[in-house]
Amino acid sequence: MWTTTRPTAEALDRTDQLADLRARYDLPPGLIHLDGSSGGPLPRTTPDRLRRFVEHHRQPYTGRVCGESEWRGEARLAAASLAPLIGAEAGEITVAETASISLFNTLLAAARLRPGRPILAVGRDWFPADCLLARSAADFIGGRLHLIRSNADLAELPAGQVAVVAVSHTDTQTGGVRDAAAITAEIHRAGALALWELSGSAGALDVDLRGWDVDFAIGSGDRYLGGGSGAPAYCFVADRHRHEAPKTSCTSAGALPSLGDGFAGSLSLAGLRSGLSILDGVAPAALAAKAARLVEVFLTRLDDFCADAQIEVVPVCEGLQRGAQISLRHDRAQRIAEALYDRDVLVDYAEGDLLKLSFAPSWLRYVDAWEAAEQLHATLHEVG
Repeated sequence: MWTTTRPTAEALDRTDQLADLRARYDLPPGLIHLDGSSGGPLPRTTPDRLRRFVEHHRQPYTGRVCGESEWRGEARLAAASLAPLIGAEAGEITVAETASISLFNTLLAAARLRPGRPILAVGRDWFPADCLLARSAADFIGGRLHLIRSNADLAELPAGQVAVVAVSHTDTQTGGVRDAAAITAEIHRAGALALWELSGSAGALDVDLRGWDVDFAIGSGDRYLGGGSGAPAYCFVADRHRHEAPKTSCTSAGALPSLGDGFAGSLSLAGLRSGLSILDGVAPAALAAKAARLVEVFLTRLDDFCADAQIEVVPVCEGLQRGAQISLRHDRAQRIAEALYDRDVLVDYAEGDLLKLSFAPSWLRYVDAWEAAEQLHATLHEVG
């Protein structure tokens, strides 16, 4: 347990080895970013990078649009920057348009690697649109979709029938983190392939796809990676599968497939590269360690709230560990989110009575975590 007072939070900031990263984001004074859905604060280099891209989009004198090789080169550079953050090789990563499309493509690729297995299994905590795409993928192969809720559901899947199991590393509702290595091993023992979703983990947790022996992974370039709203997604295919998997947008070894109308997609790619450049050389274990401490600071202060200012911390499911996201439950959640916004604390109002707070180790200070808890305490008194 680290702190319940502002001075000790400030002391933690003075010894924080990642503190210098914060200066590379354009953060308005006093604003605390805990909203994972916004894509986070703007990296300071993004405006100049976008300006240079626009200025050089057409070649001098000729006015010809820069060729395909340029944006494919940008995509490969983005893949090279992302690779060490998720425990992969650059050649195993492809930059793609959206995580949802990547999910569809990887499910199809996995199904073709496991012929005769008609079942695609996907976690129930995936977003509804993703579940619909997964069902479309199952229909496309003439198979069936099974939605699973917990690790125990894996044992209930029909033996010898499952081609691939798609699981979110960070549970989207509770913020709990699954044991990817253990679950992947269990999936492999059943003869299926493992597909992990990393949007809530990459850039904040210790992700090691090769160490976990993962087959496929997907994720979005926003949230902790700094790509901003509308950032491209990425797709990982283990090297052992790249030559045997059917050619798809997720098996093109870092090269960028079509991104929307090309120009807009290339702009979003430039933004992602700015965000990733901040994390160059930063070990995922260091990011995970700071995220855990930020969460601990916040939760410790929450424990000290008076009886008139109580809010429920949603527990993580059995077998999961707490990660970089905290979910809170209150019957006036939307009003609380709005009041916190007025106090310059940005959180996610998810639905109904749920709030989500994401603790990004690259731009948050320990004093921000402490101050966010203080503002929440005052807000709970305000809303009654």
